[in-house]
Formats: sequence, C-alpha cells, structure tokens
Amino acid sequence: MPIERLNPDTMGKLPGAHQTVKTGNTVYIAGQVATDAQENIVGKGDAAAQLEQVYKNMEAACKAHGGSLASIVKTTTYVTNLDYFPAVRDARMRIYGDSPPTSTTVVVKSLANPDFLVEIEAIAYIE
Repeated sequence: MPIERLNPDTMGKLPGAHQTVKTGNTVYIAGQVATDAQENIVGKGDAAAQLEQVYKNMEAACKAHGGSLASIVKTTTYVTNLDYFPAVRDARMRIYGDSPPTSTTVVVKSLANPDFLVEIEAIAYIE
C-alpha cells in the first residue's frame, strides 16, 4: 500500500515533517495550530479564534485528499489552560453537531510557540 505525504498549498509548511500522510483510506493529520498559509498566527490570546483557524487547517488537510471535516474519526486536542475547554467543546459542537469523532483533550504546559493556546491532531477515513 503506497504512502502519500502531502503539504497542501493552503497550509503552512512543517520543516522536517508533512501536514498529512495518507496510507490506504486513512489520513493522519499533523497537529494543527492557529497559523494561516503564510504561517502568521491567527487569534493571539483568543482560544475560540484559534480554534476557528485550526478547523480551517484541518478542513484543508481533508480536502487535499478528497474528504471533509466529516471524514475525521479521531482527534486529540491539546490546550495550555483548562479554561479553554469550553471553547473547544463549543467549536466541536458547531463543527460536528451530533456526529463528532472520538476525542481526547489534554492540558499541557505549553505548545511549540507560547502564542499557541490549542493544537489538534486528527485521523480521517477517506474513501
């Protein structure tokens, strides 16, 4: 089964890594943070605004392989403060409604950049 490594044009680049790796019908999406395609941080200090950008990035990753956010079957969400969890829950409900993927949320001391408040990695199933 071939492995397809892809950095969609609509997403920032990850030095030494790829934004997505697909094998078979499974797409692994690297941890997404609130950066746009030019790698500018979106929503500094605002977890809800950052989540909006994170989900835009995850959607771009899925679309690059012919899927959508509905293709995501598992997420792991990292937040730097438990106070951001309501924003995470609200974004998840807005995006997925009654059909959310499995999900784990973990509180961490920090992310790769101190301006990042949330990061989400995902696995999608795309036929």
